[in-house]
Amino acid sequence: MLFIDPELCIDCGACVPACPVNAIYVDKDLPGDMEHFLVINSQYFVDEDATRRVVAELTT
Repeated sequence: MLFIDPELCIDCGACVPACPVNAIYVDKDLPGDMEHFLVINSQYFVDEDATRRVVAELTT
């Protein structure tokens, strides 16, 4: 999983069509079943190790 720094993102949307696996959404377009990834992404920039453990649990 790659992460987008919410402090550096300028909400231009350029990354959305550039993503080869359609995994990036503008916040307002984020499907309800993916909302937990918004929290995970933001948390990564606070505690990288804890976030990677959460992601690992989601993928096992």
